[in-house]
Amino acid sequence: MNRQQLIKRMAELSEMSQAECKRVLAALENTIAQALHEGETVYLPPLGVFEVRHHLPRTGRNPQTGETIEIPLRTVPAFKAAAPLKKAVAEQA
Repeated sequence: MNRQQLIKRMAELSEMSQAECKRVLAALENTIAQALHEGETVYLPPLGVFEVRHHLPRTGRNPQTGETIEIPLRTVPAFKAAAPLKKAVAEQA
């Protein structure tokens, strides 16, 4: 399901217009992104948790030259599914 299909499905289930659903989805995306940018964790109990994870710096190797390189610290967004979501997916499989 892509973004437009999600908006259409949201509109059908909520009896809101697609334009309203598009604004709500954009607000949700922006709110989560801003919270993660500020280092916060976002809990959505039936779905899961959005959080920031840090990949520590490490030494790597260039596979073409064999040269060792330093890979810097990386900060990445992460999502961990909640138990109800995992259960719902497993039951449908």
